Amino acid sequence: MSESANGRINASANERIGESANQQINNSANGRIGEWARWARFARKVLIVLGVCLLLVMPVWAQEEGLSISVSKQFGYNMGSQIQGTFKIRVRGPEDLTAVTFLLDGEPLGEATVAPFELSFKTDEYAPGWHEVTAMGTTTGGQTLTARTLSFQFVSAEAAGEGTVKLLVPILVLAVIAIVVTGVVPMLMERRKPAAPYDPTSYTPGEPRSYGVLGGVVCPKCGRPYGMHWWGFNISLVGKYDRCPHCGKWSLVRRASREALMEAEAAEYVDHTAAVPRPALNAEEKLREQLDDSRFTDHV
Repeated sequence: MSESANGRINASANERIGESANQQINNSANGRIGEWARWARFARKVLIVLGVCLLLVMPVWAQEEGLSISVSKQFGYNMGSQIQGTFKIRVRGPEDLTAVTFLLDGEPLGEATVAPFELSFKTDEYAPGWHEVTAMGTTTGGQTLTARTLSFQFVSAEAAGEGTVKLLVPILVLAVIAIVVTGVVPMLMERRKPAAPYDPTSYTPGEPRSYGVLGGVVCPKCGRPYGMHWWGFNISLVGKYDRCPHCGKWSLVRRASREALMEAEAAEYVDHTAAVPRPALNAEEKLREQLDDSRFTDHV
């Protein structure tokens, strides 16, 4: 067999191996990009919901002539101007502020003579309806400062309960929709994928990899390592019920150590090397193989 033929055979084999490796790497990169995109969409929905909640519970601040006043919820219901429960009034002013008198509908509600100048009150102790909250402060120089008046509608506990339900239902609906769109749907799509010896979105067998922020696990069914999915079912103190992308089976898994993952990667490479089928031989390659085998045949 000539050296030219040997060179063509080796070049052909290397070309086939290189094309297969490049295809696996491209598929792996595309799979990781798609997974990060799903994460980004889910995080954006969560931030929107949190932003709405923060706007609803932020204290109301007003400032007039150097004296500012805020009303914040300690416990109860707060929906815009409608409040019910226990609330705190806090006043801020110049450094020489010495005393603050809190007023409800023009009547003294209480007084604070040390910073922080604040006072708690319960709306249930007053008649339901609109009420005005303000404060007056005195400085060491004898100056009197007046805060802007804030108006609130005190509601009953029953009305607060109904308002809470109306507030929570849309938030819960949005949360369920976000979970279904970003979690359940991808999970069902994964389940419908036919199980294959090697998942096209995975790394090349034996290749070092990153398992993401949740860490990696070793599938107890097929023994291959993979990154834990965020949409898996968390079971407290036990682990996560997750689906292996390689064999397609569900198992209860826990985060594996780096040593265990490296052992699984090495075993994965060995199994893959043994399972890779030999490429079909052409006539020239078959003749070469027969000649090589004939050198070890015993002749009688």
